[in-house]
Amino acid sequence: MTENPGVDTQHPVLTNCRRCPKVRRASVLVLVALTATLVAGCPSIWKKELIKKDAPPKELFQAAQDQFQQKNYREAIELYERLKSAQPDFDKIPEAYQRIADAFFNLGEYDEAVARYQQFLQLYPNHEDRYRAKYMIGMSYFDRIKGTDREDSMVRRAEAEFKQVADDSAAGQWKKKAEEKYRECRKKLAEMELYKAKTYISTGQYKSARIAAQRILDEYAKLGLDKEASDIIEKVKGK
Repeated sequence: MTENPGVDTQHPVLTNCRRCPKVRRASVLVLVALTATLVAGCPSIWKKELIKKDAPPKELFQAAQDQFQQKNYREAIELYERLKSAQPDFDKIPEAYQRIADAFFNLGEYDEAVARYQQFLQLYPNHEDRYRAKYMIGMSYFDRIKGTDREDSMVRRAEAEFKQVADDSAAGQWKKKAEEKYRECRKKLAEMELYKAKTYISTGQYKSARIAAQRILDEYAKLGLDKEASDIIEKVKGK
């Protein structure tokens, strides 16, 4: 072993430290802790060790599934993408497309999720999971709805997607789920109209308040806001 010229390796303190069991034990514990920290903080280390570049498709798919279940969505996406590129004819590829979209959805990257669900629908328009993908596109808009402000673009996009599934008798379980969300969207739109009506009253714009309230009765009836809308119309009558 090459000696460090700047260190006296025969110094009694160093010699005693090397022979001390407690010091050796502490050194081992520090090394173990450091290694564990590095591995935990760098998923790519263990991922590369476990998944070889030439891993068979079933093994690669299962590894991606495992990462997805553990909520390691970035790692899951990378593995699904590897599977798509290496084994485009593998029978689980349609599911890989869906899981990639799901991973982006779970990460809150909704625009990317929508794009991936749409890609799945373009490639597999008759797949049995097509209604689920359409429903999830609606959810990608629905989860971005905030409060009852006057910006309703996300609500309307979600409403349109849910209606498409709700109106399809072949959608199975997704039809019922879409019907529930469609109703929620419509109620949200009604609440926005009610918010507008109240705001108009507070600023003396009584005609606009009446129009907003009437829209609730005409377009969003029986959603629980009819009485409030009628009261507003009565309140601004003649103003």
